[in-house]
Amino acid sequence: MLLAHPEAEELGQFVEGTLDEPERTAIVQHLADCDDCRMLVVDAAEFETQSAVEPQKWGIARWLATAAAVVFVVALGSFSNHEYRENAAGRRIDLVDDAAHFITDCFDTSIRDGEWLLKHLAPGPSSPDPLVKVEEDYGKLKARPLEARLSGFRHVARHTMRGENDDGADVPTLILQGDAAGVAELRGDDPQTLHARGIAHLLAASTATEANEIRSERSSAVALLQEAANRAPDNAAYQTDLAAALLTAGDKNSRDLAIAHLKKALTIDPRNPEALFNQALALRDSDPKAAIPAFQRYLAVDPSSPWADEARTSLENLQEAP
Repeated sequence: MLLAHPEAEELGQFVEGTLDEPERTAIVQHLADCDDCRMLVVDAAEFETQSAVEPQKWGIARWLATAAAVVFVVALGSFSNHEYRENAAGRRIDLVDDAAHFITDCFDTSIRDGEWLLKHLAPGPSSPDPLVKVEEDYGKLKARPLEARLSGFRHVARHTMRGENDDGADVPTLILQGDAAGVAELRGDDPQTLHARGIAHLLAASTATEANEIRSERSSAVALLQEAANRAPDNAAYQTDLAAALLTAGDKNSRDLAIAHLKKALTIDPRNPEALFNQALALRDSDPKAAIPAFQRYLAVDPSSPWADEARTSLENLQEAP
């Protein structure tokens, strides 16, 4: 049951950003459950902006106010299911709190002299990478599940772990699977989201044990990474990671497709280390003679990292082969 609705005056002060922290937090939590008050806040925010901003600034400010209101409503509406809110309360509060700070900042009195506009319209960092936590998890694995490199992922030794964990996944792998599952459920069709979801499915495939699950997750990964590459054709990382997913299939057709995408990646960025490494791996299994100069090209770009040690070992094995 909801507590009593805040007074109209309190909602107005919330929009203006003049409430004390405890009062503001209480309203934020109320708005998370109350559609009626949430819409009042949106309406009040738009009215406040129209009356406070100089006419010549109204076009920009109206856009900012609308954007802030949308962020606020989406952040709250994303957690409209009570059971999910209870299971992820910390995350809900973070999102709602961030949205509240954003919307109140939009109507700060500094907007009247243009200070807010200068601060917030200046170029800033891009949206957060949804794979940050997954990359961190991957770096803690005892053995990396993919032989190919993924863009931005740190080196993890490639070997088969045997012993106490043979009957099930170890703790780092379970953590990776959980965080990857969350990324796989992201919504959105922008290239970054599609790419992140594709990587999540690829990692799910690489850590799964059931053949049907592996095939299903790999298929999803390839489809999502292909769409990301289609929507951002000049992104070398997307081409490279699509190739990494294709290489997990192990068949000639997938390997040939992977090589084609790696060529695209290296056309975009000829010194891309992930693309060079994956190209050498693909050629090692399809054309060993061509793989020798491919590994040499990689080592010219990266002569000393742990990835280079792996490349050097593969090169030496190829050179020693009859």
